[in-house]
Amino acid sequence: MILIDLEKCYSCKECKVECNYPFHHYKTGFYTLIEEGIRKIICRHCDDAPCVIACPRNALEKDKNGDIKRATILCTSCKTCLIACPFGVNTIETVSFFTSPCDECKDREKLCIKTCPLGAIVEGEFEEDTSEGIYKIREGVFVKAVHFKKQLGIK
Repeated sequence: MILIDLEKCYSCKECKVECNYPFHHYKTGFYTLIEEGIRKIICRHCDDAPCVIACPRNALEKDKNGDIKRATILCTSCKTCLIACPFGVNTIETVSFFTSPCDECKDREKLCIKTCPLGAIVEGEFEEDTSEGIYKIREGVFVKAVHFKKQLGIK
């Protein structure tokens, strides 16, 4: 399992993390995890979802839980979603626009952990703990972040 501290990620001026994902020439699997974490925890999940409405290729959609998902195969990197987001959640730094899913380096060295200069990615055993700001974004992947509701004083 891995844990990504999004606050530490934000403090980095330019991401130096390298990825060991073998099946994509951009090797950006880590950025896909960052985007998933941001969309799940920091995104405001607007009722009207301007980013979804603005997407000319229907690459964004709200799922039954209200989470916004991006179908990267439909995304053309037009960046309309970045402009449409009223809260600045979608940024060019956090939306990779490439299809490169993280496979958690099954049977390979986790290069992202080794190459992150801020130590924002750690390996270990984790459980979702919302009081500590730890959220499960997918099987084996957790993020540490301040949930948007806590930022707004809702929770």
